[in-house]
Amino acid sequence: MPDIAQLDEKTAVLEDFKPVAEVLPEFIMDCAATAKNDLRKLTGLDDSQRARNVAYVANMYMAKAWRDWRPVGGWNVDKSGYFHLYSVKTFLQARLHAVDPVTRGMPRANHTLADKARYAQPAGRRLGEMTPNFLGYPDLSDVALTIACDYLFPEACFLRAYKPMTRGAYGASGRVAYSFPILNDGRGGNVRGWATGFDPTPDDGVDILSGLMVEEKMNIS
Repeated sequence: MPDIAQLDEKTAVLEDFKPVAEVLPEFIMDCAATAKNDLRKLTGLDDSQRARNVAYVANMYMAKAWRDWRPVGGWNVDKSGYFHLYSVKTFLQARLHAVDPVTRGMPRANHTLADKARYAQPAGRRLGEMTPNFLGYPDLSDVALTIACDYLFPEACFLRAYKPMTRGAYGASGRVAYSFPILNDGRGGNVRGWATGFDPTPDDGVDILSGLMVEEKMNIS
């Protein structure tokens, strides 16, 4: 059980999310490859139409695969049918979205009230401000991460997790409380999981990620 008095929110999020980060790159690439292969088998669609649906189909495949395989204990997906993760210990939430097709960074919020509210989060709590939940773990029930994913060019730093503070706009980065890279698939001599790169202060800059040409369609539960 962690000593909550020694944690700030960013550290608590990193500690809880670390086991997910260690498996997420390879897991996503496997599911995305299956989605691409299945889409290639569909007749009546051209290559452009298939490319526009990769993120949508892969997201649903990830939700089913995570529910079936449970690759990380203590982390489940909700019943929406999409890759909406949550921690059963801290209640931290994390949802996967395609990167913004212009900035290649954090995507904007969808046009639902629930999604706009999920993006309008305060800056992280500091040391001494954390409280335990009824299980005795840090209470992260009010923290919702957005994982920006590049499905077409999955290399080091093709995933980055953000805690958004503003909903952003198409082609314009929103303000974030903090973010961190998720590294990587274990190839090229890089370390699985993540390496140095955690941003400890609010970030106004655009995080550049190579790649995705399509946006992910998400239903909000």
